[in-house]
Amino acid sequence: MSTATPLQRHRAQGKVAGFTLLELMIVVVIIGILATVAGQSYKRFTRRARVQEAISMLGDIRIKQENYYQTYHRYVSTGASDQDFHPKLMEWITLKTTWGIDCTKPGDVTAYPGWCALGAGYKSGEEANFQLLVIGRDPTSPQVPPVKYVTNPNVDWWYARARADFDNDGVFSDIYLSSEMREPVLEDELE
Repeated sequence: MSTATPLQRHRAQGKVAGFTLLELMIVVVIIGILATVAGQSYKRFTRRARVQEAISMLGDIRIKQENYYQTYHRYVSTGASDQDFHPKLMEWITLKTTWGIDCTKPGDVTAYPGWCALGAGYKSGEEANFQLLVIGRDPTSPQVPPVKYVTNPNVDWWYARARADFDNDGVFSDIYLSSEMREPVLEDELE
């Protein structure tokens, strides 16, 4: 009768239980690579979804601008300059800020006449993932548009801009749409 323990008998038969350190390290490396690929894919997916949201919003602005023009024979501006975005302050780390305009409140109608006249934008209280801006040609004091996407400044025009900082580095991605463009143009911070 043998006095060897079961573990000693198992080893004596040449059977090894468990994983070697090398095998475990290979598994950890593979899991790390898969996690990196999955993380990058998720970032690209969420970024594309946010860009698509902005493109949809710009399409809504196009429709509202043309409807406004048919009624009043001019386009609406939501700000005084090409840096007058709404929401003014954006939390770029989370990429979400409450829209904060409620055109049913008299104070908001006075404070944001362009957005309320246009009827575009997020609903009050919704989270905005982009800052938005719309500038239209003022027929009483025509100015040259500050963007390259309006090529004929002598006729009535408008342009809209959505911007976001996807990686929180202070460099923005901008999406433009104008009265002269069929499709939005993305000027990407990553290019």
